[in-house]
Amino acid sequence: MTTAHPWVLNQLERYREQPAEVDVFLDPWLRHFRSVADASLQRTVLREGIEGFDDATLIAVLARLDRRARDGEGDARWMLADLALDPNVVHELPYERRVELYTAARLADYHAVADRFLGARPPKKADEPIDNPHLDLPAGVRKQAARAHERVIIDRLLHDRDPRVIRALLDNPRLVERDAVKIAALRPTAPEVLETLAAHARWSRSYRVRKALAFNPCSPTTLARQLVRTLLQQDLRALRDSGAVAAELRAEASLLLERRS
Repeated sequence: MTTAHPWVLNQLERYREQPAEVDVFLDPWLRHFRSVADASLQRTVLREGIEGFDDATLIAVLARLDRRARDGEGDARWMLADLALDPNVVHELPYERRVELYTAARLADYHAVADRFLGARPPKKADEPIDNPHLDLPAGVRKQAARAHERVIIDRLLHDRDPRVIRALLDNPRLVERDAVKIAALRPTAPEVLETLAAHARWSRSYRVRKALAFNPCSPTTLARQLVRTLLQQDLRALRDSGAVAAELRAEASLLLERRS
């Protein structure tokens, strides 16, 4: 059975009892992240922090970031949203280390953090076609069409369920925010399409897009749960009262509202 180094577990217990020690690492990371405006540079800051912390500190920092975001701290919510929208920043760590981090986090009862290292992706149904009911063309042709400027074509491609087509469409300069929001809100749709949108450098910066992703029952649970923690209070109330999303997301929204009151 896989276990964790005793020092890591002891250090995690110490961090749990003395969260101020975690802030010593988290606060400079947050300041550095907020000091850069370019999305690619922010990703570099995220990656450097994740790669630079030892195992115990990384787990504790991510848990503390999550808690401060839950409590309504703006900078923490912003960084947490970027981590949720680009999980590859964490998944670029060597697989063996992610297994060690996952194991240590689970054994130390940091379960939400553990899911970041080895979070499961909902399996794609084998019989689900990658199609577009509004544009009956092969995927390769639709991908090429996604780069066109014709508004009628763009409108039809918003319904596509092939992430390759959506990726090309998101890069189209004719696409506007309401289009990205429509993709984020569309249901039913493929979870991979929503993940593609969530990871896009331009559209993932939009609060309206992030909100639509959080409210979409087709969003992967791990992604939606992280995005819920970045929502404003009025949207948390709406999510809490929504019958369309999973019960665990409604419970998460309710808990966040209690902590921020």
